[in-house]
Amino acid sequence: MNWKRVIAGGLIAGLIINIGELLLNGVVLASEWEAFRQQLGYDGSFTTTQMTISVIITFLFGIALIWLYAAIRPRFGSGPKTAVIAGAALWFVAYVLFGASLWAADMFTTRLMVFSIIWGAVEAPVAALAGAWVYREDGSD
Repeated sequence: MNWKRVIAGGLIAGLIINIGELLLNGVVLASEWEAFRQQLGYDGSFTTTQMTISVIITFLFGIALIWLYAAIRPRFGSGPKTAVIAGAALWFVAYVLFGASLWAADMFTTRLMVFSIIWGAVEAPVAALAGAWVYREDGSD
């Protein structure tokens, strides 16, 4: 496994996910997030620390996504199909299961959960495709 390429591709994937999440949560669902946070007893806006941690975690998701792509390449082959499979796997775990668990704990409204899951169904595979484009095995640079 080419770790330099995992990290480089992962950072690209993470950047795409971060941009997507900014658009979804900071534009499309911004007022809903503010109202929901106020309902939970928080100031409506996210703090700089919360945003910074979220961005870092999202970059780590991107790195994990490209690590997964690199790990499944021997079984599925290299290329877009495998990248989409890796993106779908991350989507299922990070968006569907995690989103549903937050919804079940009343930490997400149904609308926030559904929008996040649908948005992620596009966002994760697109990020995987971009990050996988950068990934090459050792010696094939």
